[in-house]
Amino acid sequence: MLTDNQRRLFLKGATTIPILGGAILAMHTILRYFKPTMAGGLNATMAPPDEAGSANQIVAELSELKNPWDFKDFIYVRTSVEYSSRKTQGAKIPGFVVRLPSDVPGVDPADQKTWFVVVQRICPHLGCTFNFITNPSELHGGYNYKPPEPVHPYFACPCHLSVYDPTRKQDNGTGVSLRGKVVSGPAPRPPRFMKFDIKDGQIVITDTEGGGVG
Repeated sequence: MLTDNQRRLFLKGATTIPILGGAILAMHTILRYFKPTMAGGLNATMAPPDEAGSANQIVAELSELKNPWDFKDFIYVRTSVEYSSRKTQGAKIPGFVVRLPSDVPGVDPADQKTWFVVVQRICPHLGCTFNFITNPSELHGGYNYKPPEPVHPYFACPCHLSVYDPTRKQDNGTGVSLRGKVVSGPAPRPPRFMKFDIKDGQIVITDTEGGGVG
């Protein structure tokens, strides 16, 4: 039989274990509330955000882009984790694909991927949707930019008049050189890129650069 002292120790231990268990569960709930992307429970409080891979998406046919400066606008859906009954959410990102002339530096006749520039259509200044301007008089009158000779199309934002040259490259701030050099306006960097492959005569987006605005 247990002595009174042993009985008291047993009852104390029996009541302490559920209290500790409840505290641990409560702590986990609080951490998940303040850091909903935490993965791996309490052992992963510094884990990176959960990611849900976006499916590859066809955005253009090569037959639609036969000639220099042919272009197409599209919507790419980037998928991410959402802690709800839906599990994931899709962010719709507008984009442009443009065929470059063969005389643009970096365009290789033997490499189809170099023929095209594919960018997010979101201005990195303050998030407006920019346009692809093929008319130089519209660029001069509507965007306050007079392009030098030889004249060619540009990306241009109507909100704060940032203009990007798709034939020239610029560092995106992380050491990566991208097409869409800022030639006018307040934009801090070129448009965000979209990774793509060419398969069976189609341009397929495989990933896209993340990040916010200016």
